[in-house]
Amino acid sequence: MKKCPSCNRTYTDDALSFCLEDGSPLLSVGDTGGQGNQPPSFDPNATLQYNPARDTNPPPTQVFGGGPPPPSMQPPIQTPSWSPTPPVGGMAGQAKKKSKAIYWILGSVAALVVVGIIAIVGIVVLAGMAASNANNSNNTANKNSNRTINTSNANSSNANNVANKNSGSDSNKTYQMQDDFSETKWWVGTNTYGSAEYTNGEYQLNAGAEGGYVVVYAPKLDAYHTENATTRVTTHSVTGDSPSLGYGLTVYGEFKDNNLEDYAFVIRTDENPAFRVVLHQGGKPEVVLVNWTRSSLIRTGSSPNQLEVRATPDQLSFYINGQFATSVTDRAGYKAGLVGFYTSDTDAVAFDDLEIIK
Repeated sequence: MKKCPSCNRTYTDDALSFCLEDGSPLLSVGDTGGQGNQPPSFDPNATLQYNPARDTNPPPTQVFGGGPPPPSMQPPIQTPSWSPTPPVGGMAGQAKKKSKAIYWILGSVAALVVVGIIAIVGIVVLAGMAASNANNSNNTANKNSNRTINTSNANSSNANNVANKNSGSDSNKTYQMQDDFSETKWWVGTNTYGSAEYTNGEYQLNAGAEGGYVVVYAPKLDAYHTENATTRVTTHSVTGDSPSLGYGLTVYGEFKDNNLEDYAFVIRTDENPAFRVVLHQGGKPEVVLVNWTRSSLIRTGSSPNQLEVRATPDQLSFYINGQFATSVTDRAGYKAGLVGFYTSDTDAVAFDDLEIIK
């Protein structure tokens, strides 16, 4: 018989060496500590005190390792709180995947809705543009129609105006005088007011002083009278410099009581070409009827310009290079006056191809 020195449990099986309860080495009954001798008082039949029976249902062994701890060992679940809301992709898991799918579906639906709205708006805009184009086409057609009508009216009006302005044209009149200045008929010489001469088949005239002007009338012949006549002459600056007060043609001219009486149509051919109309009457200073007026009809420098005056009983019309420039009412009532030439300053001006038509 053997006995566990720790728990005092005894075993009858002498083959056992260790206690089945706590694993301690068994001692033979009567062993005093390993010497094999039993004490004298050892009674193998004496009553032994047994420890309480072993629990045959011990708690399960708790094993910690690669798997998650059992529920009783897990810390309490805490719901995470986010402030602000975590960005997309910040939390992984099956629930997030479902959320992404929902977002994709909602995004697709929203995209379809937006595309549909854009399509509808595009259709409406195209319809509006079509209507606008139709209206514009109608307006353009109306405008073009109006323009055509207006153009027709304007052309008709212009034709009438041209017909009226050209009513004194050469077609129904005869030449009263043509002077190419190949013969000396006009005054030549020098006096206080200026000088004149025939040069190179032209009649050249200049004033006697800067800032002054001179007028020379034609010989007292009926052929040079300008009453109710068309009078034209070609003139140009000899040097290319334009006299400051201009140069040009006079009609209804008469030297009365040592004073000039006429209408003068003069031009300026500098970098700012212009024309004006003045009246000489009763020895008074020039009366300006039409002040300097810029005109693109005038050729500048030494280029020739044709000046023309068409006189009727009540009106005088003035032309430059065959184009209408202006007109005035005959306020002086001059009759049977002569043609004449006007210039200012000391720069020579030439006159040629004088024509008087009635």
